[in-house]
Amino acid sequence: MSRPLSPEEHRILKIIQTHYGSHNSEHSITWLEGNEASLWIKDSTGTPLLVAQLTNLANWRIDGTIADDSVLRDWLQIEAK
Repeated sequence: MSRPLSPEEHRILKIIQTHYGSHNSEHSITWLEGNEASLWIKDSTGTPLLVAQLTNLANWRIDGTIADDSVLRDWLQIEAK
C-alpha cells in the first residue's frame, strides 16, 4: 500500500463492501502513480465487474461534483433498494 486511505476513500470502500462483499478489501487496491487508489470491484465469484477509482470518487464527493450518495451509488452501479 502506498498510503493510508483518506476517510472519504475508506467510506466509499465500505459502501462497495456492503453491496459487493467484503472480499473487495484494502488489500485489493491498486495504487496508480503511487498515490491514486483504484479497486477492481468483484462479485462473490471473483468476477471483475468494474473499476472504482476511489481517489477520484472521494474528491468528487467532497467537492460536490458527485452531489450525494445516491449519485455515488449510480457511479458504482449499485441499484437503490
